[in-house]
Amino acid sequence: MNIRSLSGLIFVFAFGAVEPVLAADMQVVPKRKAEQTQNAKSKWSGGQVGGSNGTSSVNNNFVEPGAYVCPAGFPFGVSCFESDFRFGGHPLSYTIGPFIGYRWQFGDSVLGVEADWSWKKAENTFALTLPAVCFDGGCLNYRFDDKYGSVKQTWDSSFRVRYGWLVTPDTLVYGTAGLALGQISGSFRYQGILSTTPIPLTGSTATSSASWSDTRVGGTVGAGVETAIWGGWKARVEYRYTDFGSYTKTVAVNTICVASTGCSVPSSSATINLRESFHTIRLGVGFDF
Repeated sequence: MNIRSLSGLIFVFAFGAVEPVLAADMQVVPKRKAEQTQNAKSKWSGGQVGGSNGTSSVNNNFVEPGAYVCPAGFPFGVSCFESDFRFGGHPLSYTIGPFIGYRWQFGDSVLGVEADWSWKKAENTFALTLPAVCFDGGCLNYRFDDKYGSVKQTWDSSFRVRYGWLVTPDTLVYGTAGLALGQISGSFRYQGILSTTPIPLTGSTATSSASWSDTRVGGTVGAGVETAIWGGWKARVEYRYTDFGSYTKTVAVNTICVASTGCSVPSSSATINLRESFHTIRLGVGFDF
């Protein structure tokens, strides 16, 4: 074997030994560059602070059983009944507020926690006035009823978990759920008069007046899309449903009986049944830190 042939064999074996190492290096370098490029373009781990605004559709339900006045000889629920008083509605309200959160990225999935606070004002009111009408067949008794109620939702806040999937390096589709707090206030007023004549109205009376303001605890769930727009800035659109459940308020009723009409088992309190919730669509902008 001559020198030229030996040199050729050495070159072939040397290239065969070095080629896998070169190939591995060639694969790793572009991968690292791609990861660096992606991280620089869209960062999904770390803190975020921002604000959002949108529209809330509020569901207010108010049902009042228990405020009445009945003349002697006419038992409540048998021959004397309460004037039905209930109302509801879905008022729209502008809502706005800040949020803050933290996220962890695991491949194409992102897990986070977030808290927010929003202002809104959505109120329903209702008034019922029944004129003095003949109460019984012989027109020996007349009754006048006047009722008014209101319920209003103002600020709300939430503490939630967010979990999403990166459909592109810049766009996250996510779901969110957690605890919700909200301020709900309301009022109720009632005046009932029994009389032996339609004019003037004089006789037994029942009155009630109350107002309240509570911080309710409930739950919230929703979904959204968030996308990188420039630098550390991200924009989002989100829908959420929040429910504060059913609860009751008990208000006192003051009944004064007089001899002309008397009273049959006068009411001493009224129970108001409430059910409050709302839907919200928000547009927001956040900054990573």
